[in-house]
Amino acid sequence: MVTLSKPISSGQAQAYHKEEFANANENYYTEGDRVRGEWQGQLAERWGLTGEVQEQQFARLSEGQHPLTGEQLVRHQTVREYENGRGEMVRSMEHRAGWDATFSAPKSVSLTALVGGDDRVREAHRESVRTALDEMEKYVQARMGGNAPAQTSGAWAVAKFEHDSSRPVNGYAAPQLHTHAVVFNVTETADGNTRALQPQELYRTQQYATAVYRSELAAHLQGLGYEIERGEHGQPEIKGYTREYLEASSPRRQQIEEHMEAAGRSGAGAAQIAAHQTRDAKQPLSHDEVLAQHQKMAAEFGQQPQRVLTEAAQRPGIELIPEQSQRAANDGMSYARERGMEREAVVDERSLMRDALKHTMGEARLAEIRAEFERRATGGNLIEIERKAGRAGRAYTTAEMQGYERELIEQMRMGQGTREVLADGNARQQTMEQHAHLSVGQRSAVDTVLTSRDQMMALEGVAGAGKTTSLAAVREAAERAGYEIKGFAPTSRAAQKLAESGIETHTLQRHLARGERADDGQKRLYVIDESSMASTQQMHTFVVRLKENDRVLFVGDTRQHEAVEAGRPYAQLQEAGLRTAHLDEIIRQKDPALKEAVEQLARGEVREAIGNLNQQGRVLEIKDRLERIGEIAREYVRSPEGTLVVSPDNESRREINSAIHQAMQADGKVSGEEHRVHVLYARQNIGGADRQHAQNYEKGDVIRYSKGSKPLGIEAGEYARVTATNRETNTITIKRYGGEELSYDPRRLQGVTVYRDSERSFAQGDRVQLALPDSGRGRT
Repeated sequence: MVTLSKPISSGQAQAYHKEEFANANENYYTEGDRVRGEWQGQLAERWGLTGEVQEQQFARLSEGQHPLTGEQLVRHQTVREYENGRGEMVRSMEHRAGWDATFSAPKSVSLTALVGGDDRVREAHRESVRTALDEMEKYVQARMGGNAPAQTSGAWAVAKFEHDSSRPVNGYAAPQLHTHAVVFNVTETADGNTRALQPQELYRTQQYATAVYRSELAAHLQGLGYEIERGEHGQPEIKGYTREYLEASSPRRQQIEEHMEAAGRSGAGAAQIAAHQTRDAKQPLSHDEVLAQHQKMAAEFGQQPQRVLTEAAQRPGIELIPEQSQRAANDGMSYARERGMEREAVVDERSLMRDALKHTMGEARLAEIRAEFERRATGGNLIEIERKAGRAGRAYTTAEMQGYERELIEQMRMGQGTREVLADGNARQQTMEQHAHLSVGQRSAVDTVLTSRDQMMALEGVAGAGKTTSLAAVREAAERAGYEIKGFAPTSRAAQKLAESGIETHTLQRHLARGERADDGQKRLYVIDESSMASTQQMHTFVVRLKENDRVLFVGDTRQHEAVEAGRPYAQLQEAGLRTAHLDEIIRQKDPALKEAVEQLARGEVREAIGNLNQQGRVLEIKDRLERIGEIAREYVRSPEGTLVVSPDNESRREINSAIHQAMQADGKVSGEEHRVHVLYARQNIGGADRQHAQNYEKGDVIRYSKGSKPLGIEAGEYARVTATNRETNTITIKRYGGEELSYDPRRLQGVTVYRDSERSFAQGDRVQLALPDSGRGRT
């Protein structure tokens, strides 16, 4: 995989070059005392940088200078201390030298290349790194300064250093083939001017580069006679190694994972921090000593590297057959297109290429995937749209998505001015009299909705403006006018909130899953809350099913979350002329100073709002993690009903919830008697397109069948656990509640949700949110 570091300073870069990158002391399969770096990139080529990386060249580039002449190419930033607007002393970073992109080979590949001694595998790694870096370079951008958008230059200078061992853990340096690619902070625009790099596109390209590296590596390894299997994280692993041997050969990884688990952290950024914090001091280990350790461990596990090499030597290498690889490329791009359009109405080309490469690993290579992508772009299967200023990647949509958007807008416009007012004067007057507490802004918004003659209308309001109170008034008036009121929302939490206005509410997904109903002539008003979170396809399906007497009130805030699935239909409808009532005055906050900050947040002025809150003394920074979590728990215990804790990821969320649970027990608000319960967490990374392919399921996954299947004998609402997957036949094997095992092609079933199983402790007094309705037990 590819990990991209935070920016490194010029001092750090030069120290790393001397002590880490070019130092062979801890590279036990490298001859000599230096790692010979290698140049790559169009900018390096223009400057005549070829062959071995020289220390002076590296040092000059890290300072933003020409590697040969020493001329200053980009402005050099020196370290300085200054006082910020809050009176705090701040130390600026010295010149940003660049970034370290690290390409790490899968563990089985490292063992085969190093312990097994197959230099062809090392060369396969090098070629795969070279190809991935070439792809990354296409998206390199120059920082233009001021408010000018970044400009794509497609040229960089990279110094590569190949290493063969990980940091020692308890005196054992595990074999680990990896390459440090130092990306220098300088590029050259089309007019020949040198500029600093704009790093955002580097990070956006990271996952695509990982997919390219893995796809190319898999193809090279198969060509050498090795059999490949997909690893836990999608990496190509060489078959023939036991899990026990791989884990024993990865003490550094285990050390980092244990540190992250103890810290309640997850993700690539947290892994980098953990790697730095857990580095053992350098240990004087000789090359012979380390190689002997590797051979001893190999012997303890049955000489697996040698056995894998012997079997590969007896097996003919696999060369991809053009017809088969082209077919695989077509299937892979179809999958990528479907997966991408589930999540976004407009998809970056790198995302499409990434998903196609991941799907076809070992069956098609980059060239075939690229050719299939361009064929579809030329033929109209993928439609390029205007690129946003400052973005490096081309963006695409589909004719289907454009059709959904067009039909949605057409139906909205066709229904304008064609209906009677939602509620007549008498109904409106009675409602206003019973809701005399409404503010002027609320009364105006309610009146706008009730006097609308359109089939579709919107109520747009910022958080805290009183939408729930206003909707209660709309509901009463519409009921007086003979309407049946139904509420829908994209999430169960939003549905619960809408129900507070007295409207019977379900999730939008549940409503759509029921299918189209017959037209019984009943007047109905549908209220869709959090409309900005509904996808284009969901909104289109909902609208085309509307009957003659149906009316729709979309409720939301275009500045809040957009759809988890594809599109932004709510905003597009407003842009196309959807008549909208507005609630702009925030009434929830009574404190004038706090209200000002909330209004800033509503306008999207996040930096200003946080600064405002900080000046009011409402921002408390606690740097120590354990102390911070403890204070959060104590604050929650003081006022459970009035406190909301927001956490950026699931790992920290679970850790904070555990701390709050214990604090509530200590305070006597929750019973001390624990009950262990299995809890299911939905796999957020697996969508509709993913669920059709066995390779995306994992052993231990729990599946819920919302629709069931008569041919397979699966009941609606049934749960089962995945026990095996087969990529070649595209089948998964499940174990049902009664112990029966069943294998099937996941393309045959719709309406499944995939979960991970976890055990949690609960006690009397804990507050639990049920994310899935259970009508059998009366839980909605």
